[in-house]
Amino acid sequence: MQSRMTVAMERGAQASTRPAPGLWSGLLSREPGVRRTVALCLVHVALVWGMAILVMEQNHERSVESWKSSVQNLALTVAAHAAQTQGAADLVVKSMADWIVDEHVETEEQFRKVMGERRFFDAMRDRIVGQPQIGVALIIAANGDVINSTTAWPPRSVNVADRESFRMALEPGAMSLSATSVGRVSGKPRFYIARKVLSRGGELLGVIAVGLEADFFADFYKRIALGSDSWLALFRADGTLLATSLPDQALGQRFEKTLPYRMIQAGESGKAVLTTGPFPYYAGSSPSRILVAHQVEGLPAYVTVVVGESAFLAPWRDRNLLIVAIASVLTVLTMVVGLQILRLINRTAATARINSERQVLAAIVDTPAALTAVVDASGKVVHANTQFRRMLGFGPGDAVQLALSSPSLKGADALTDFVHGDAPSGEAVLELARPLEQTRHLRFSLSRQSLPDTGRCVIMVGQDDTVRHQAERAIALSGKLVTLGEITTGIAHELSQPLNVIRMAAQNALAEAVPEQVEGARDDDEPAPPMSDRDFRDFAVTKLSRVVAQVDRAAAIISRMRIFSRSTRDGPQRYDIRDACRGAVILVAQPFRVAGIEIVEALGDESLMTVGHQSLLEQVLVNLLGNARDALSDALRKDRKVEVSASRGKPGRLVIRVADNGPGVPEASRDRIFEPFYTTKPEGQGMGLGLAVAYGIVRDAGGGLTLRPEGPGATFEIDLPESPKA
Repeated sequence: MQSRMTVAMERGAQASTRPAPGLWSGLLSREPGVRRTVALCLVHVALVWGMAILVMEQNHERSVESWKSSVQNLALTVAAHAAQTQGAADLVVKSMADWIVDEHVETEEQFRKVMGERRFFDAMRDRIVGQPQIGVALIIAANGDVINSTTAWPPRSVNVADRESFRMALEPGAMSLSATSVGRVSGKPRFYIARKVLSRGGELLGVIAVGLEADFFADFYKRIALGSDSWLALFRADGTLLATSLPDQALGQRFEKTLPYRMIQAGESGKAVLTTGPFPYYAGSSPSRILVAHQVEGLPAYVTVVVGESAFLAPWRDRNLLIVAIASVLTVLTMVVGLQILRLINRTAATARINSERQVLAAIVDTPAALTAVVDASGKVVHANTQFRRMLGFGPGDAVQLALSSPSLKGADALTDFVHGDAPSGEAVLELARPLEQTRHLRFSLSRQSLPDTGRCVIMVGQDDTVRHQAERAIALSGKLVTLGEITTGIAHELSQPLNVIRMAAQNALAEAVPEQVEGARDDDEPAPPMSDRDFRDFAVTKLSRVVAQVDRAAAIISRMRIFSRSTRDGPQRYDIRDACRGAVILVAQPFRVAGIEIVEALGDESLMTVGHQSLLEQVLVNLLGNARDALSDALRKDRKVEVSASRGKPGRLVIRVADNGPGVPEASRDRIFEPFYTTKPEGQGMGLGLAVAYGIVRDAGGGLTLRPEGPGATFEIDLPESPKA
């Protein structure tokens, strides 16, 4: 009953002191209010971020479309620039052709002679002054010899018959646009606009050409590029690269599989597209870009404008940061509000739960089936049920704070030590001794808890253990009487020896004092001469000394019997456990001698002090020695012996061992050997109380009695607390 009450009290106290659910436990709670609040918060956060993502996507689309228009305009501007600069160059070529017509040149020889004159050198230089895009003007004979050039006068002897610009000029068509190549004299990259010159009769006279500087276009494109990942380029109609803002490019190489080339071929000149992935002539790392390819009006060429995302997505990203910041603030606000609502819900639920658990705890504490009380950290009783009040003599309205300090209550020191200690649970036995009333023995189970109103406290659950205590004392007394009965024969033998010595000494002294007539002696025989007074006194002193010694011996035996059989009403005393061992050996010495069993004492020379009842410890040892004697009585070995040893054990503990070399305890009986009324002896030779009583005596002394596993015989070990030095 008491153990069930203790468990109930601990559960009630733990429920009352259980902290309010934390944040995550609240989120995981199944309470409808909590679930609704969490769901609303999650929906609100999802809506906030859904709207933020939707706005960012719309802004992205708007930004891309806006920049497509800007890039289209830029491509249109670049194409117009290319058309203007290349158109100006073509005008120079046309004016040079007009010079030839004005000179009425009809033959190749005449062409070489007239067009190689100095005046045309000066005229060409005047025509290209102020046009930085034109690097050189050339007049070339039909066989490829350069007959006049703006680079120097007189012109150097150079043949360009193997150059693409010359070959393309000879092909059918009014004008040709060559690929970019590095000049042999200047070392600069140039592409040429050339026209062939025919006589009136259709004879090929030569070629006139103007070289355009690729670096001029590259510098212009670099100046108007919109970032490190943006670039511009000029291509010939067949995809040959003429000029670009990107450095280290293969000028003059043909790229006919690129997206700009395909767009021009598909008639999508001036259309802006958003593209991703690798791209020719692109040295940046932008994953996406806007591209426009625009045809150059009047020339077989097109320009390409590419803008990377660092340019067209930069404003969008800036707006995104603002959107994300606003969404984050709204999310944090939602979480803060949600947490406040959850805390309010948890507090409300916790308050209701604590009130309910307080009612349950009060019902448990006020049960009439046990003595229950709550003791605070200072040792004062803050709550006690009716049964506890009645047992300690308090009425329903009396203050019980100092109930444990009552002078009629003994053993409260152990309870006070527990209250001020740290052990989670324990037990305490109190004696309630009031005048003219029977002494009550109260056994309490103690549990350390923390209550909402009281804080750190100790819950006491107990019962009136007087009847059980009386029964244990009766059993212990019965065991002591049984033990006394077993050693009576030995005590009688021990007392007969000093009595026989006393009788013989008295008879000898009497014979000397009153001589007897010897039977069969004649009357005329002379009697033995009497002792002198001095000899008789010496004789009497010797005999009386022997009598006194034997009387002391008997008195010692009787005193040992008194010590063994005396009551424990005087309370615990400090004593040496070696004295208890010696006293027990004396009491069983005679039966052991009769049985031929040797007792070996290994008690040492060091005092081993404990606090308790020496007579009770002797009773335990006599019981263990008696069991050892019974076990060895049937053994066939000749060296039968029992060893009694005493020593220090673990720090603060003392150990007594009683070991025999008999057959030992059967394995099947080891777990039950300390149970009451369990015995391994034949029927009629034991009640099964000896070891049970011994176990209870040692336990009440704060120690333990165990059967050690080592052999070959049985070894019983008594563990007792050591008494500190006085």
